[in-house]
Amino acid sequence: MSTERQLGNTSELPEEDAVIEYLHAHPDFFERHPELVTRLRVPHDSGEAVSLVEKQVSVLRQQNRQLERRLVDLVDVARNNDGLVDRMHQLALALVAAQDRHEVLAGIDSVLREHFGADEVVICLFDTDGEEGPARRVARDDPELAPFRNFLSGGRPQLGRLSDDQLRVLFGEDREGRVGSAALLPIGPGARDGMIAVGSRHKDRFSPNQGTVFLERMAELVATALSGPHGKRR
Repeated sequence: MSTERQLGNTSELPEEDAVIEYLHAHPDFFERHPELVTRLRVPHDSGEAVSLVEKQVSVLRQQNRQLERRLVDLVDVARNNDGLVDRMHQLALALVAAQDRHEVLAGIDSVLREHFGADEVVICLFDTDGEEGPARRVARDDPELAPFRNFLSGGRPQLGRLSDDQLRVLFGEDREGRVGSAALLPIGPGARDGMIAVGSRHKDRFSPNQGTVFLERMAELVATALSGPHGKRR
C-alpha cells in the first residue's frame, strides 16, 4: 500500500499538516518502512542533501549541545547561590556577634566590603541625632533625598546605575570613577529607617535585570539587627 493511500488521499499528495499529523500518530512508521529512511534526502545548511538518519543525528547533536549549555548555566547559578548563602551567613554572624549599635553598623560595613566585594558602602539612617560610626544621619524629609523619591516610596531594593544627583548625594563630588553601578537597600518597611548604598566601580556589577531576593533578605537582617536590643540607640 502506498504512502498516499495510507494517508487516505489517493488523488493527490497529502498536505504537510496531514503528513505531520500522521507521523505523530504513527511514530513507528519508519520502522515499518525502513527502506524510506535511506531514500529520503533532507537539505543541509551547506546546500548538500543528507539522509534522514544523518539529519536526525545532526538534530540530536544540536539538542545535546543546547542541553549541555543549559546544564552549565544551572551549575553556574547553583554555584553563585551557594556563594551568596555563604556571604549572607557571614553577615548574620557579624550581626549576632555585635554588642552594641556601633558594632552592628561597623559589622554591616565590614561584611559588605570584605565578603560582598563592595567598593563603596554608605549607610543612611533617617534621624538627625548626630553621627555614629560608619552611618550617615539625615532626616527622611530632607530635600537632599529628593533624587531617591521613587526608591523610598517603593521600599524595595534597586540595582543599576545611579543618576548624577544620586551619586553626588551618596558618594560626594569626588565620585568620578569610584561608582559605576550600585545596589540600594531599604532599611525597615518602606525604607522607614534608612537605606544602604553598595557601590561598585564596574558598570555591570549591578543590573536591573538581576534578582533581588537575596538583597531583600539582607535588608531584613539589617533592619532586624538595628531594631533589636543591641541595635537601638542608648
